[in-house]
Amino acid sequence: MTRRGRGKVPKAEQDGIKRPVHPGVILAVVALVHLAIALPALNPAPHNGGDNAGYLSLAYSLTTGAGYVEAWDPALAPHTKYPPLYPALLAGAMGLGAEAWITFKILSLLLVTVGLTVCFAWVRDRHGVGLAAGVSLVLAFSPALLWSTNWILSDPLFLALTLACLWSFHKSEHVAVPSRWILAGCVLAILSTFTRTAGLPLVLAVGAWLGLARHWRALAGFVIAFTAPNLLWWLRSRAGGEAQYVSEFWMIDPYQPDLGQAGIGDLAARMLENLQGYVLVHIPAGLSPWSGGALTALGLVVMAAALAGWVARIRVRWTVVELFTPIYFGLILLWPAVWSGDRFALPLYPLMLFYAGEALVRGAKRIDARLPVAAGVIAVAALLVPSMQSWGQAVSGANTCRSFVRQGGPFACYSQGFQQFVSAARWVGENVPDGSAVFSRKPRIFYTLSGVRSRTYPLSADPEGFFREARQIGVSYVVLDQVDGLGGAYVGAVVRDRPWAFCGLVGVGEGDIRTQILGIIEGAVDPGGEVSPGSTIRLAPCSEGMVRPDPRSLPAYSATRLPLLALPAP
Repeated sequence: MTRRGRGKVPKAEQDGIKRPVHPGVILAVVALVHLAIALPALNPAPHNGGDNAGYLSLAYSLTTGAGYVEAWDPALAPHTKYPPLYPALLAGAMGLGAEAWITFKILSLLLVTVGLTVCFAWVRDRHGVGLAAGVSLVLAFSPALLWSTNWILSDPLFLALTLACLWSFHKSEHVAVPSRWILAGCVLAILSTFTRTAGLPLVLAVGAWLGLARHWRALAGFVIAFTAPNLLWWLRSRAGGEAQYVSEFWMIDPYQPDLGQAGIGDLAARMLENLQGYVLVHIPAGLSPWSGGALTALGLVVMAAALAGWVARIRVRWTVVELFTPIYFGLILLWPAVWSGDRFALPLYPLMLFYAGEALVRGAKRIDARLPVAAGVIAVAALLVPSMQSWGQAVSGANTCRSFVRQGGPFACYSQGFQQFVSAARWVGENVPDGSAVFSRKPRIFYTLSGVRSRTYPLSADPEGFFREARQIGVSYVVLDQVDGLGGAYVGAVVRDRPWAFCGLVGVGEGDIRTQILGIIEGAVDPGGEVSPGSTIRLAPCSEGMVRPDPRSLPAYSATRLPLLALPAP
């Protein structure tokens, strides 16, 4: 050997050394695997839920300089329900040129991918690669996460922020200088509250942990950083009226306001109903598409195992995640049962699987040191096999819908009643005078499709309340829809009670059951007489003044452009 080569390992010998895989490479693989699973199941149809259109409308208001207002509502009131971070993100995407329904859906998919990748990193750091891989695979194919990738909602961003916050605080406990990780976790917790109001449990958990860990200066800074912007948001909400979430929380049923406010007994009954729903239906159905007794058994096993895993963790020490889990679960148990579902449980799925996985590993080790791997594989397979079948059905459904969309437009995958609603919105957008306002079943979607401001018709059969609200906000039209039974129950009842106060504009659709667009006659006088029960009501045609003399032509609806973005800016 020459002197030049002393002390160096030849390249040939280095090849036999196992080099650890860079963590970034592992996380990139996790992200790519999720994209490969989620992209084929991405449905091209716009969602027919009002929340999706609401977020897009708020983003549009921000991009047009109108501010954070309910542009769809005739009152143009400041919006106080949804925190502004997610609409601001959508507005940023619009500013960069995004205008297709599918583009905003892909943004949701990417946010879920980020959340899943962070989940893998968090579980890996807490327990190891094996459990991280199992949890991530189950989540990637789970119906709940696949559902969340398909719609334009704040849930994916909230999921990513929550998991990133939990991971940051875990890292802070295992590094020499924790301050940067604590700062990152505090910022992420605050951002979660400006994404969803449901981020408050995370803030409470972070504050409690900082106190328990005696990080007094960090706690003081966190309280100030959280309180200052949230106080401004609260004051703004109070100035615009009571925040909608608050009023909805105290209703027995938000879809039946006439039932009144919930008392202590009602809240207790709501918690029991939600507990049963989440444990036996929503959480297990979000993890795997089992059904019947198997679904119930899955829910009981997963929740019991998760509880055991959580208890084992708190016996060692309390961390942010151990504090957050029961607080968040308690919050969704208190929320009106009509809205309960896997969507609100989204941040809990990774935590439930992690705790249940740890309990499984611990129990298997007590029997045999070699058993945890086999038990883990069996448990993951039991969840994955039906989920992969469900995923295959989702892919097939997305492909079928994609074909319908190509042939019949973006809403061709929906029911006849909803397609009639879409057509009614288009007709109104083209034919009513500028500045008109409409009562409709889904005002935010109606505005997104037509550019005409709208409000949900009063969910009451009381004609006095109907006409009083119409006068207050200047509504001159109402859409008697076939989306569900609410139009017939409420609008139909008012029309039957006072047919002389309405006129007929147009019927949309084919056959006997069509969506009707009616005019509301200002100052109409009761001509006398009664309407016989079961008789057909025939309305007089509306006057020419209720239709614009020069109908405008809206661009054809397509899956490649949000209709609102194709209209002239207000």
